[in-house]
Order: sequence, then structure tokens, then C-alpha cells
Amino acid sequence: MTMTRSTNENGRHVVDATLTLRLTRHDRELLQELVALQAAEMADTGVEVTAASYVRGLIRHEARTKGLLDSAPASVAAPAAAARAPAAARVPATASALRRRARRGA
Repeated sequence: MTMTRSTNENGRHVVDATLTLRLTRHDRELLQELVALQAAEMADTGVEVTAASYVRGLIRHEARTKGLLDSAPASVAAPAAAARAPAAARVPATASALRRRARRGA
């Protein structure tokens, strides 16, 4: 079975699953602090960091580290195509993509 994320008419990904976590109060507070730190690091990008985006970033980072996901995301693999696209058609970078760029020093 292949799991892919569907896209809507604008080409953006659509969520097809929900993850519910049971956290202790302490774990929830830690998550909130991590999200706040990430949001502060990315404040100048205009990207909203949420608990969900933070957890998705952790999942993708681990998957990439374990070889389950391509090391170069599609947005990095095709910069020429993005550069040719009209500015109005460009989609803003996601929080996880911006974190990856920051780690690489790009």
C-alpha cells in the first residue's frame, strides 16, 4: 500500500490522518516551550510554528536520518523550476523546510 498526501486544487498537501497524543502536564509544557523556541528562531520568516508542525518536523527529520525519506526534499531538488515560476504562484516555505535550510546554512 502506498501512502501519499493528496493535494487540493492549489497544489497544497491535504492532511489525511490525525494523531492524538496523551501527554503528561510536564511533557505538554516541554512541547510548548520547544514550539515557542522554534517560533522565536523563525520569527523573521513569517512562518507560524505550531505543536503539530513541530511534531511533523520531528517525524520527517527522523525518517530522513533513518533513510526512510529522501535526504533532499522536492522543494530543494528543483530550485530552477521554482525560480521560473511567477512570484504569485510560489507557495511559501513550510516551517520544516525553513528549519532544514537553516541547518544546512543556506
